[in-house]
Amino acid sequence: MTSNLAKTTSHAKRPYFVNLALQKDPVVTHPKPVVNFVDNVSPTHVNVEELPATDTIVNELPPVDLHVSVISQPQMIVDELPLATPSIKLTSARSISTTSSILKNRSENITSKLATPLMKSTSGISPLVPLVGSAILLVIIGTAAVFLPPFLLSLQTHRDYSCSPGCWNGGSCLAQNVCSCLAGYEGDRCQTTICNQSCNHGVCAQPYTCTCQAGWSGTFCDQPICTPACVNGNCTLPNYCSCDVQYTGYLCLTPVCSPSCVHGFCTSPNNCTCNVGWNGTICDEPICSPSCVNGNCTYPNVCNCSTGWKDSTCSTPICSPDCMHDSNCTAPDTCVCSAGYNGSYCQYPICPLGCLHAGNCTAPSNCTCPSTYTGSICEDPVCRNSCSNNGNCTAPDNCTCATGWTGQICETPICTLPCLNGGTCISPDNCSCDITNWDGLQCQTPICSRNCTNGGTCGPTPHTCNCTVNWTDSVCSTPVCSNPCKNQGTCVSPNNCTCPIGYNGTVCEYPICVESCSNGGTCVAPNQCNCTSSWSGLSCLIPRCSPYCQNGGVCIAPSTCLCDNTAWNGSYCQVPICSASCQHGGTCIGPNICQCTTGYTGDLCQEPLCIPVNFHDETDYQGPNATCQNGGTCISPNTCLCTSLWNGTYCQTPICTLPCVNGGNCSSPDVCTCNTTQWNGTQCETPVCDPPCVNGGNCSSPGVCTCNTTQWNGTQCETPVCDPPCLNGGNCSAPDVCTCNTTQWNGTQCEIAVCDPACENNGNCTAPGVCACTPEWTGSDCNTSMYCNCKREF
Repeated sequence: MTSNLAKTTSHAKRPYFVNLALQKDPVVTHPKPVVNFVDNVSPTHVNVEELPATDTIVNELPPVDLHVSVISQPQMIVDELPLATPSIKLTSARSISTTSSILKNRSENITSKLATPLMKSTSGISPLVPLVGSAILLVIIGTAAVFLPPFLLSLQTHRDYSCSPGCWNGGSCLAQNVCSCLAGYEGDRCQTTICNQSCNHGVCAQPYTCTCQAGWSGTFCDQPICTPACVNGNCTLPNYCSCDVQYTGYLCLTPVCSPSCVHGFCTSPNNCTCNVGWNGTICDEPICSPSCVNGNCTYPNVCNCSTGWKDSTCSTPICSPDCMHDSNCTAPDTCVCSAGYNGSYCQYPICPLGCLHAGNCTAPSNCTCPSTYTGSICEDPVCRNSCSNNGNCTAPDNCTCATGWTGQICETPICTLPCLNGGTCISPDNCSCDITNWDGLQCQTPICSRNCTNGGTCGPTPHTCNCTVNWTDSVCSTPVCSNPCKNQGTCVSPNNCTCPIGYNGTVCEYPICVESCSNGGTCVAPNQCNCTSSWSGLSCLIPRCSPYCQNGGVCIAPSTCLCDNTAWNGSYCQVPICSASCQHGGTCIGPNICQCTTGYTGDLCQEPLCIPVNFHDETDYQGPNATCQNGGTCISPNTCLCTSLWNGTYCQTPICTLPCVNGGNCSSPDVCTCNTTQWNGTQCETPVCDPPCVNGGNCSSPGVCTCNTTQWNGTQCETPVCDPPCLNGGNCSAPDVCTCNTTQWNGTQCEIAVCDPACENNGNCTAPGVCACTPEWTGSDCNTSMYCNCKREF
């Protein structure tokens, strides 16, 4: 827009620098005036479209007094004074309002003069008396450019103003060391930027513009940034999500199940997906497949069997002790025996004909005999050295010899007429003589040699030799042993004996027993033992019974008789036998006659309260409670009344009041034997974690730690949790405690950058070692001023 003035003659175009300043307090508060310089303004023409617009729109101004300082002497002539009505006009582009006024005066140096108002203001500003001279006053307030009507003016001529160290950010030096700032700046040198509101997590770096710290956004830096975005929650701090009640985790991605999933994973709020082997709303119900038959499922595919049952499904009965000899356990402690066996646990083999001579029935119809007997039922005696020369073994190590023979094994011939002069009986009635000296049936006829031998000399009488000390006989042919050979040993050379069979030693003084003398016996002659009072026989293996075994009994061990088992028994076969044994402590007082104890009756005392196991005779019977173990009481046949801590047919099974779980075995009353690698505790109810859970973690199943997930995690709960997480390479060293690289980052999350040296003059550390300075400062740590000492030259 162009303002046309009256005809005016001007000697020259001069620059006008207009400074508007309030001289008294305004009636109402309004924005501080902003000064604009208008260069090379003609007295007759102003192009207002070239004037800058500002930010704040002001429609009315209160009455004010203004002083106008014209820097250089004005040279202008005004011929006419047209009337103009002040008005304010606001436009959207530049918000320009114009008011034109003409003052008529030809003076060039005027201090102040009053004049009559030429018009009435419609802008709410009272016009004052016009002065001589001519001026166009432009006030930029906010975004409104207003041409004001004439006011009381003072025209003063000045030369140079300077502002040191200068006006910043486009400010103008209004007067000496007085700056007029552009919109958005304030301060003595226009050095401070203005923002309408506080930059919460940032700095006001440009007028009405906040520069946010890392992690913040928004016009006023009050909106945190989470990257990536929170899924089921709100971003309340940089990279920290405040989750909805049904989610947790860094990005609120982890659903929450309450109560928590015991053996599974929370896949959506309050919805558990169970691990293999578990079922139930919170995965706390184990699954056993196939199902437990006689027990309870306590862990996946782990059955806690009822008493008397075992295996993975509790379908196999337990017989304790086990059924022997391939017999079948058909129910707890119930055996069905294989053929040839009987007994509660099929422990006894059956020999229908019995075993003689203390033999043991060790397999069905198979006797294991003592070393002195053999045969299918131990009926044949054993002679360890076979009976010679047609002798017969009639008792253990006892031979009955044929005519003409004697000795333990019939090895010695008998000569009815004894052999004389050293002759030896070599077969029945046959002597072997020393042929050099003797001859005849009994070696009774001497033989004399004509020649003396071995150094002997012919003696004083014919056929008589005088021998040396080592030889003798008539011809000195017989050696001399100074210690005579004993036990029919033969002196075969001087002092050298050849011993007969059954002896040894230098002079054949030691008898030889081929079979060593047993049971304390002493070898006193070849194969002849001198036995103790309890034994007899060649090797002292035949027992002696004293008194003798009665009623046809056979002594089978010292003072132990093998009786005719059809009628007699006892140590010496003095005890009668009842063919069907007297039961329940009854006494057999004669063959097949039982005398029962109190409380029993029947021909065989077969109606007792209880039947003792392994009952043989009165020596085995130990009272009415013989079969009930662990303090149990027999109250009826095969029925025991057990104490509170035992169970089973014979009270042999301990009871654990609190049942053993997780495969634990009740090994004694209220004592569970656990699989110590996985479970322990009084009931084996406590899982074992090895290595153990730490930091308050709970061992929830073998080798599995359940951690306080708000503070710890890891297989042992050894890893601390920081929520919100540590940033910028910080290490979570303890729950919610971040250990930062203190040379670069600090803060609870290591989110605060470290600048060393620190940023000065309100500078902001935006990254390690990087300062964001305010506009008036610069340098790596904002310690270098942007101010310069300068003035405006005209």
